[in-house]
Parts: sequence; structure tokens; C-alpha cells
Amino acid sequence: MTRENTNKHYSLRKLKKGTASVAVALSVLGAGLASQTEVKAEAPREVTEELVNSNPVLLNKRINKLQEDLANKEQESKETIDTLNKILDETVKDKIAKEQESKETIGTLNKILDETVKDKIAKEQESKETIGTLNKILDETVKDKIAKEQESKEAIGALKADVAKKDQANKILEASRKRTNRDLEAARNAKKATEAALADANAKAEKLQEDKQILEASRKRTNRDLEAARNAKKATEAALADANAKAEKLQEEKQILEASRKRTNRDLEAARNAKKEVEAELAKLKAEAEALKEQLAKQAQEIEKLKDSKETSPKAPEAPKAPEAPEAPKAPEKPEVAPKDS
Repeated sequence: MTRENTNKHYSLRKLKKGTASVAVALSVLGAGLASQTEVKAEAPREVTEELVNSNPVLLNKRINKLQEDLANKEQESKETIDTLNKILDETVKDKIAKEQESKETIGTLNKILDETVKDKIAKEQESKETIGTLNKILDETVKDKIAKEQESKEAIGALKADVAKKDQANKILEASRKRTNRDLEAARNAKKATEAALADANAKAEKLQEDKQILEASRKRTNRDLEAARNAKKATEAALADANAKAEKLQEEKQILEASRKRTNRDLEAARNAKKEVEAELAKLKAEAEALKEQLAKQAQEIEKLKDSKETSPKAPEAPKAPEAPEAPKAPEKPEVAPKDS
């Protein structure tokens, strides 16, 4: 790209030098023709008429040809510049609208831009060569005019006017070239902005990829945690089922124990009642035994008295037999207490 810019600046310098050389040549030609016209004022009338009648035609033809070529080149350059501007505008707009295109698209844009610049430089080179050819023809025409002294003041004035027009055309071309350079610079800036946007998009894509990897790792950890939670839930459910089974078994055992406790309470209550009856019967028996014991004691005293009286008397009557003690009633059997259910 640096070499192409150098070639372009070199072409412009040559174009300016060529234009300056044409202006100098015209000045010299004007001065020479003016002096020669004065010197040749006294030449024969036939030579003057021949110069006026023949040489202006040839000069006008050449000037017209030069003007036509220059106009064609200007039109071609204008069309080329318009086409390039249109291509650049469309390319830049399309590039800005598609900020997410890949590096291959940017490479294509670079290729298009390089081809556009190369084509522009080629056109400028062609214009330079054409202008050089025109300058060469003009130089040859001026030299031929000076050599043959066939130019009149009016032809020189017309030639100066044509040169002025050409100079104006060159100025227009120079202005167009500057506009083209500005457009190219804008296109380069747009390209840099697009590349920066693409770099930013790539950085964001890399960041998104990193976030995706982090999320994927988090998802895997979450899946592992969920799997562990499921396993823990299954273990908890199994433990809960086992606990429920044990609770049901304990409930059944509790019910059995409760029924056994109720039976035991009933048996204990019956035993208490039986004990009370036995105790009452024993108390009654004790009272009867005490009464019997007192009665026996009295009978024993009476027997002793009878013995004493018998011993003292010559013949004591036979002592009556002591009555037999009544048989004590048997205590009621203690009811069996059912053993507690374990």
C-alpha cells in the first residue's frame, strides 16, 4: 500500500511538472512568435496568407483532438471515481451492517479495497501516461510551430485559452483526486472501525465461550449434587420406611403391652380384692382363735381347780373332757397373677 501511494504521488508530481512545462513552453512560444511576427511583418503577402490559411487548421485539429482526448479521459476518470465511490459506499455500508461477519469477509473487503486502490492507481497511471502523451504532442506542436513560424497571435491566444482550460481541467482532476483520497481514507477508517468491532465481537465471543464453559462446569456440579441429593433422598426414604416399619412394630408391641397391662391391672385388682378378703378372714380367724384361746385358758383353770379339789376330796368325780377346739378355716387360695408380656 505504501508503494502504491508513492507511485500515486510520483504520478501527481509528474503531472504537475508536465503542466508547468507546458505553461513555460507556451510562454516561450508566445514570446518567440511575438518577436518573429514583428520580424516577419515585411515578409511577402503570400507567405503570411499561407501561414494564416494552412497552419491554424492543423493547429485547431490537434487542439481539438487534444481537447477531445482530455475530455474523454476526464469523463472516464469521473465515471471511474463515481464507480469507485459507489463500490466503496456499498462496501462500507454492507460491512457496517454486518459487524458479525468472519475474518474471511474482512479479507474479502481488504481484497476489494486493494483491487479498488490498484484499479484507481492504474487509472491514474493511465491518465498520467495520457497526459504525458498529450504534453508530448503539445510540446511537439509548439516546437513545430516555433520551427515553422506558422502561428498567429489569434492562434496563440486560442492555444493559451485551451491551455487554461486544460489547466482548469487538471485542477478539477486534482480536486477529484483529493476527494477520492478522502473517500479512500474514510473507507480505511471504516475498515479499521469494522476490524475493531470484529475484534470486540471476537472478545465477547471468547468471553461467552468462557461463560459457557463455566456454566457447563456448574451444570455438571449441579447434576452431581442432584444425583447425590437423589441418592440421599432414596437413602432417607429407605431409612424413613424402615423407621415407619419399626414404628408400626413398636405400635403393635405397645398395643400388646397395653392389653397385657390392662389384663395385669385387672389381675392385680382381683388379687388386691382377694388379699383383702383373705386379710379379713384371717382377722376373723385371729379373733376366733383369741376367743378360743381364752376359753381354753378358762377351761384349763377349771381343770386345775378340779384336780386340786379331787386331790383333796376322797373320790373326786371324773373331770369332764375338754371340748375339742374347732378346726380353723382354710385361707382362700391366692389367685395366680399372669406374667407380664415382654
